[in-house]
Amino acid sequence: DMISGIPSIIFGLVGGIVFLPIAAGSGSSGNLITGSLTMACMILPIIIKSTEESIRAIPLRQSQASLALGASQSQTVFKIILPNALPGILTSALLGVGRVIGESAALVYTSGTAKKDVIIPTQGSATLAVHIWTLMSGETMNYGASCAVSILILFVILLLSLTVKLLSLSVQKKQKGK
Repeated sequence: DMISGIPSIIFGLVGGIVFLPIAAGSGSSGNLITGSLTMACMILPIIIKSTEESIRAIPLRQSQASLALGASQSQTVFKIILPNALPGILTSALLGVGRVIGESAALVYTSGTAKKDVIIPTQGSATLAVHIWTLMSGETMNYGASCAVSILILFVILLLSLTVKLLSLSVQKKQKGK
């Protein structure tokens, strides 16, 4: 709970201090690996807490009934608990991905602001949110391009949300059919 309340700029600073020397070797420029490691540290508390809550929402009677019928603990986890918690787990993953997609502060430190056509993990590159920051941080702010990139981000998040919702519905239908 405490880690999820830390501002993203602090994650960027810590990611730059911890991950840049490890992944970049002697160079101090950010790259996609250091940005990814920083983002993983940033979204893991969100995903873990939401997953924990979705598992706690499953009635204890279901797992106890499974164990009473002779199922092992691992069978109960994989046949009862995880399938029932899957919609909540998918939603928590979507929340984490949504936060990463819109993140710019931590990525400026850890992955850089260079716009490139080719993605190479050991070199710096900018995400869409960092690109918006770059467009709006100069002397002449490009509102049109910033709005276009913002709409693209919203569209990607909408597609991810719809995909998660469809997956959750198909899992629920599959469970009801059994």
